[in-house]
Amino acid sequence: MKRIVLPTDFSDNAWNAIAYAVQLFADEQCEFYFVHTYVPAFYRVDYAIGGPAYSGIDDAMIQATISGLDATEERVVSEFPNANHTYHKHYSFNLLTDEVKELCEKMDVDLIIMGTKGATGAEKILFGSNAVFMMRKVDTPLIVVPGDYEYEKPKSVLFPSDFMVVPEPEKLAPLITLVKDFDAHLDVVHVEDQRDLSPKQEHNKYLLHERLVKINYDFKDLKDGVMPTAIKELVDQGSYDLLVMMNRKHSFLERLLLRQNVDTLGFEVKIPFLVLRE
Repeated sequence: MKRIVLPTDFSDNAWNAIAYAVQLFADEQCEFYFVHTYVPAFYRVDYAIGGPAYSGIDDAMIQATISGLDATEERVVSEFPNANHTYHKHYSFNLLTDEVKELCEKMDVDLIIMGTKGATGAEKILFGSNAVFMMRKVDTPLIVVPGDYEYEKPKSVLFPSDFMVVPEPEKLAPLITLVKDFDAHLDVVHVEDQRDLSPKQEHNKYLLHERLVKINYDFKDLKDGVMPTAIKELVDQGSYDLLVMMNRKHSFLERLLLRQNVDTLGFEVKIPFLVLRE
């Protein structure tokens, strides 16, 4: 049984990610955890130690949280009834990233799915801050869903790679399972920069081939391109339903998450984005 964490701030973006999650795993036994965190406008030591019961404060924020989680579960059950799925509600006085990280470690969570606004207008912001922090701090695989994305089964998956590092089999397992389960096709795309692959890259490419041999995949080379621009163009063509990247030190993803690069590139994610931790 899969355990999946669904962070929510009760926004339309969060709901869209929840709807994506329950449809994506409609045929699987899953436990979903709706997670909401809050920080009161005031902060008292007695509140932090014991919460409203200890301090005697009637906290409307907690009541609103409970009501929001109840309403979320009721809406899911109403719109996506599924005997395969069970739901848990979790809230805490904590930062969202820290709480999700703790919950993932405690419950052996398989996946996090959350929403984001993506890039908007001149702001050129790739993800919301919660999504960025989640990518950087949490080891659990994460799917980020754009707020306006309408669910489609992932049939064509884009996986950019520079072949500098080959992911270990256990890190690739979520991707391989997803491609298998949906009978999807995976394109491993390398953007060439007028240089031949080094012996190390050639070796890693061969290892990656061995680790993907049980799924439907192709290696593709894009000549004389720049990684961010080339990937954006591929996504914009509408040929893919899911973008996958490894999050490792000095990776394209890490560089892309830095604000100055995002401002320069204007990279906008229009499809769900699976982040695997290296």
